[in-house]
Amino acid sequence: MEDLYRTLGVSRTATADQIGKAYRRLARKYHPDLNPGNPSAEEKFKQASAAYEVLSNPDKRKAYDEFGEDSLRSGFDPEQARAYQQWKGRRAAGGRPFGEDTVDFDLGSLFGEIFGQAEARPTGREGDLRAVVELDLAQAVHGAEVSLEVPRSEPCPQCSGTGRAPHTAVRTCPECGGSGKRQIVQGPMRMVATCSACAGTGQTGQACPACGGRGVRQTTRQVTVRIPRGADDGSILRVPADGADGSGNIVIETRVRPHPWLRRDGLDLHLTLPVSLEEAYNGAQIEIPTFGGPVKLRVPPGTQPGTRLRLRGKGVHRAAERGDLYVELDVRLPPGHDQELADAVRSTGSDYARSMRREVRL
Repeated sequence: MEDLYRTLGVSRTATADQIGKAYRRLARKYHPDLNPGNPSAEEKFKQASAAYEVLSNPDKRKAYDEFGEDSLRSGFDPEQARAYQQWKGRRAAGGRPFGEDTVDFDLGSLFGEIFGQAEARPTGREGDLRAVVELDLAQAVHGAEVSLEVPRSEPCPQCSGTGRAPHTAVRTCPECGGSGKRQIVQGPMRMVATCSACAGTGQTGQACPACGGRGVRQTTRQVTVRIPRGADDGSILRVPADGADGSGNIVIETRVRPHPWLRRDGLDLHLTLPVSLEEAYNGAQIEIPTFGGPVKLRVPPGTQPGTRLRLRGKGVHRAAERGDLYVELDVRLPPGHDQELADAVRSTGSDYARSMRREVRL
C-alpha cells in the first residue's frame, strides 16, 4: 500500500487545512462523475478518499503515524499495540525477571473479524453487531437504503449446539481444566485466548461432524436498512432484533465520503463557486445546484473575490432542523491573453485608491 501522505501529495507535517485542500484538489480531478468510464481515475479517487478518511481524523492519523499500515487493520487497538511494543523493548534490553510488571492481553480483542460490511465487535450488549456504512454526501443529505450481509450464528441442528457428536462421552477439557480459556505467557506478557482443544466450552468429546465441534453454524442474512436524511460522518443508528443471534442490534456507524465541491459543517454546506470577471463586476443572476434542485443566486455588482453569500434553508435537513448553504465566489479571469482586454484592464488603474495596500504590513 502506498504511503497515505504520498497519495495526497502532502508532507507528514501537513496541517489539517493542507490535507483538506490536497484532497479536494484530487477529488475534483479524479471524481467518477467528472471522469465517466475511466477506471484509473475512479481508483485514484478511491485511494485519495481512503487516505483522507485516515489523515483527516486526528486519532486515526496519530495511530497511522505511530504504527503505519498495521493501524488500518480492522479491530486494531493502539493501547494493546503500545503495551506489546514496550514489552518487546524491555525484552530486547535485557527485560525484567519473570513475573514482574506483567501485562494482560486478550487476543480476541486484538483483531476484529469482518463479515461483509458488518464487523463482529462487541458494542455493549451480547449479540450486537457493528456495521460501518459509507455514503456519498448526497445519500447522507437525502437519506438512503443500504443492504448489509449480516452474519448469524445458529445452533448446529445435529448436535443441538453442544459441539459434540450425539451419544458420546463428555469429559472436562484437560487443556484448560474446564475454563474454556488458555494462557500464553511470554516474559511479562500474559495473553488470554480461547482454548483450541474445547473451542471454549470447557468440555471435550468426539466432535460433531456437522459443525466440527463449534456447536454453531454460520449463515448470513440480507438486511435492508434505511439511513435517515441528514446523517453525518460518525452518526450512529441502531436497528433492533437483527443481531448475530437474532436478539441483539445492528449498530451502524455512517461514514460520509468528502465531496469534491462541497464542505459540510454540521447542517451547513459551503460551496466555492467560480464566477466570471464580468459577472462579478457588473452583477448577474446565476443558477447554482443544490440538493433540493437548482436555484437562482443574485451576484451584486462590484463583488470582490471571496465574497460569501448565504442561501437560507438550502443546507442539510435533519428532522425539523435546516442548515444553510454558504456560497463563496471565486472570481476567475478569462484564460489566455487578449490584448484588448489587457488594455481595458490597464485603464482601470486610476479607479483604485492609491492607499489600498497601505495597511498591509509584516
